[in-house]
Amino acid sequence: MNFAPLPSTSADLSFREKFAALGFDPLQLLAFIRRRLELLLAVSVLVFVAALLYAMQLTPRYTATTDVLIDTRQKPMVSSEQIMSGFPADSSAVDTEVRILTSRSLAERVVRKLNLQLDPEFNPTLNAKPGLLTRLGLKKAAPTQRRSTAAGIEAAVATVQNGMSVQRAGLTYIITISYTSTDAATASRLANAIGDLYITDQLEAKYNAARVVSDWLAGRMTGLRQEVELADARVQQYKIANNLMSAQGATMAEQEVSTLNQQLAAARADRAEKMARLQAARTQIQRGGGGADVGAALGSSTISSLRSQEADTSRQLADLNARYGPAHPDVIKANGALADIQQQINSEIRRIISSLEAEVSVSSQRLASLEGSQGSARGSLVSNSRAQVGLLELERKAEASRAIYESFLNRSKETSSQEGIQQPDARVISYSTVPRTPSYPNMRLVIAFGAALALVCGLAAIIAAELLDSGLSTGDDVESRLGLPYAASLPKLSPTDLRAGQSPQDFLVDNPFSVFAEAFRSLRAFLLLGAADGAPAPSMIAICSALPHEGKTITSFCLMRTLAMSGSSVVLVDADLRRRAVSKLVEAPAIGLLEAIEDPSRLDQAMVKDTRSEAMILPVVGDVPSSGDLFGSSDMDVFLAALRKRFDYVLIDTPPVLALAETRLIATKVDQVVFLAKWRQTPAKAAQNAIATLIKSGARVAGVCLTQVDLRRQSSEGYGDSAYYYRAYKDYYTS
Repeated sequence: MNFAPLPSTSADLSFREKFAALGFDPLQLLAFIRRRLELLLAVSVLVFVAALLYAMQLTPRYTATTDVLIDTRQKPMVSSEQIMSGFPADSSAVDTEVRILTSRSLAERVVRKLNLQLDPEFNPTLNAKPGLLTRLGLKKAAPTQRRSTAAGIEAAVATVQNGMSVQRAGLTYIITISYTSTDAATASRLANAIGDLYITDQLEAKYNAARVVSDWLAGRMTGLRQEVELADARVQQYKIANNLMSAQGATMAEQEVSTLNQQLAAARADRAEKMARLQAARTQIQRGGGGADVGAALGSSTISSLRSQEADTSRQLADLNARYGPAHPDVIKANGALADIQQQINSEIRRIISSLEAEVSVSSQRLASLEGSQGSARGSLVSNSRAQVGLLELERKAEASRAIYESFLNRSKETSSQEGIQQPDARVISYSTVPRTPSYPNMRLVIAFGAALALVCGLAAIIAAELLDSGLSTGDDVESRLGLPYAASLPKLSPTDLRAGQSPQDFLVDNPFSVFAEAFRSLRAFLLLGAADGAPAPSMIAICSALPHEGKTITSFCLMRTLAMSGSSVVLVDADLRRRAVSKLVEAPAIGLLEAIEDPSRLDQAMVKDTRSEAMILPVVGDVPSSGDLFGSSDMDVFLAALRKRFDYVLIDTPPVLALAETRLIATKVDQVVFLAKWRQTPAKAAQNAIATLIKSGARVAGVCLTQVDLRRQSSEGYGDSAYYYRAYKDYYTS
């Protein structure tokens, strides 16, 4: 009776299987970390050491602390009337004092008191490096000027504010002032100075408040001051209203009359001159002559230019009249040009006469305006003389008000001298001492952060290395990335495994129970058991790889001996006509593969018997023909058919698939192709391209073997591969 398996529930799954069902396998992650453990440790140690070195080269900083107590108790004043009220006992008031302690004004007072603008620690401009020309010796260095500049004070204030920290101690009335500096003594000095100046600032605030009270007590003085200002304003308004403004001992009206008399005389002379010029020009035109002798025209550059053109045109016209007569077209043209120039001259003279007339008109209007202003100014002068009587009365009243105001001002100063009796609302309860240990850097925090950063960087490095690794490591890699069955893992023999002068193929024979020999027996079993549905096992097998140096020759040789030692008749054909790696392992006969293909009857003469087994080897001897398709010819088909009849297995060592097209021709003529990929070396993309090329050519690729596998590393890192369990079954093998 057959029983169908019960469906598994989530309760039946192990914890690891549940993770695997979600696409996360803890063992796969562990294998990934172990595979890149050296890189993880190297990067982590490097980052951790770099973090420590960075912390060690940092400039240590020291923090000093001063405590200030806000005293909320009311203190009685010396006088019977308290000038300024005590400090309110609420939380917001304490927070306000915290903000005052961090204000820019207080920081600036600290800078100025301690002359921090002259300290390079607080004023970075003092540490300015010389320019390139100075360092090259092409420019003389300027002497350092250590003086208090606005920029230096601003820089020092910013530094003080950055280094200062003010916090309230819980819900108490104690404020903690901390200052951090690269020098322990400086940190202590600054913390104490901030506390002292804060107390001083409070006293000054109370003093200012007392001054306000003093001003209140002298309230009547405000009214007197307003009366003085009002009296002075009336004097000025009276002067303005009666035009009594004076300068240099004379009133404005007197100065205006004098100035107008001078301007009037000059305007009359100017008008007479311009009228004379206009009259002269009109007289010259009336006498005839076309205005050629008008004085204003004689100075015109335009008239001069036109006169010159007129003379030139007249000469040309006279010459043309003498040569052609008055009816000639050139003479007529010249007459027209001369008339046009003369018309322009007349127009320019009329414009000049018009300009002279305009100047006379403007001068007349200016003279009339000045005469009118003179009459008005004389009237104002008479009126000012009468208004002087009222001005003297107003000035006497203003002087009396000023005398009373000055008397009250003196009394106000006497009251202000009694100020300065106030006490601060805070006091320093604990001055800072010079700290002995630095507060920065915090080495414990650096070590913790460095360790965390080192681990993160190490994980990032191994993840990046894994993403960039294009090689094939496990059977899962082969089947998932190449889409072909995984045939076997062929281990790599280390120099310590081989005796002096011993080759891997001899090690196979000398150690038949080794893991190396067992790997090739596994490959043999894969080939024999891989035939589908009872089909005969493949008798003709090609050994291929994508790139050179992936172990095709050693694999072919060892597989040949493995098949031969199992009792089968085997022949190994060296089809790599260029490298001839198999041929180099045996003594070359007189003829070889090329001759046997041309004449299969000479096959026995071309083959060499293996010295350690009953297998036969068909090497390549002589020169390769420069033309002709050797492996694609009908002779090759006849030759392979002869080998198939004579031997149980025919192994063909081929050139790299991506290098030569010969491999594709051979692959289509054999039963199966075994594809080799070097463990962690052959790029998966190269293997994919080679396999795709073979399949497109019609070849049947049986599976993929990983060659030169380090079993010790694979047993600890290669989860998902049969070699992962090497440590469990290695006792089955002998060296």
